[in-house]
Amino acid sequence: MKISRELKVGFVSITALVLLYYGFNFLKGQDVFKSKKVVYAVYDYIDGLSVAKPAYMNGFKVGQVDNIVLHPDGSGRLIVSINLTTDFHIPKNSQAIIKSTDLLGDKAIGIHLGDSKELLEEGDTMRSSVELSLTEEVNRQMAPLKNKIEKLFGSVDTVLIMISGFLTEDSQKDFGKTFNSLYVTFERLESTMSNLDTTMAQSKNNIVSSFDHIESITRNLDENGEELSAIFANLNSITDSLAAVRFKETFEHLNAALATAEQVLQKLENGEGSAGLLINDPELYNNLNSAAEELDELLLDLKHNPKRYIDLSLFGGKKKYDEAENRRKEAEAEQKVKESGQ
Repeated sequence: MKISRELKVGFVSITALVLLYYGFNFLKGQDVFKSKKVVYAVYDYIDGLSVAKPAYMNGFKVGQVDNIVLHPDGSGRLIVSINLTTDFHIPKNSQAIIKSTDLLGDKAIGIHLGDSKELLEEGDTMRSSVELSLTEEVNRQMAPLKNKIEKLFGSVDTVLIMISGFLTEDSQKDFGKTFNSLYVTFERLESTMSNLDTTMAQSKNNIVSSFDHIESITRNLDENGEELSAIFANLNSITDSLAAVRFKETFEHLNAALATAEQVLQKLENGEGSAGLLINDPELYNNLNSAAEELDELLLDLKHNPKRYIDLSLFGGKKKYDEAENRRKEAEAEQKVKESGQ
């Protein structure tokens, strides 16, 4: 069977168009033989993102940017179409983030997986955000430091202006005197520290001995802990006993006793009662004293002259002594008692 020339030209033309279409898509990074799922993301700005830029998920390419158009609502936002060429199930709340892929600022879309149970379907709109580029991140981090440096230079400039205003001839003299005073002060401080070092070196043994004594005291306290505990327990018992004493009632009884004693003394002083009369009546005292002396003489006479009161003699009476003789006999008896005691 002979094929006509027209058929051959048509076949070659169709093949060329197919190859052209496939090559064009291949150059765009699209594979026409893979299944596609188009989703969308809306951005306020795309920061240099362009068509055919890849879409990555955890560093693995899962699609690419298919188209970028302005939002029809006139807000100036941009709608980015993303062709997903993977069969991986992506949660519906996943996020499409515009990221920098290198230091030159080349952009791509990074898909951050969500945790939703619903899956992303054809035509869904993903959540979106733009990640700062390396330059923008550095600028953001350096901005506070830049502000501080600017403030520092402003402060330094102010200080220099103030110093230039103060550095007159009189101010220089005052500064010279001040530095001289500081120099003298530091010399004296150095001398004082040297003396202190010498003193500490001389007193080193005493200090060591003091610490040894302190250690000994603490060791004794540790060893006698039980005795100290018993002492403190006794003190606690004593304080509890003192706390239990009814001091108020005791002082009330004592005040009542003192009042009663004061009344008794007042009565004695006023001569009331027998004791008061005895204390305040001199005549009664003299009578009692005289009676005591007479009783003493009677007892002496009874001792030395018993026959005068009871006469039991069968052969005649015993010699009777008078009062003076009785007293002399009593004195001799007392002298003999003293001599026998010596």
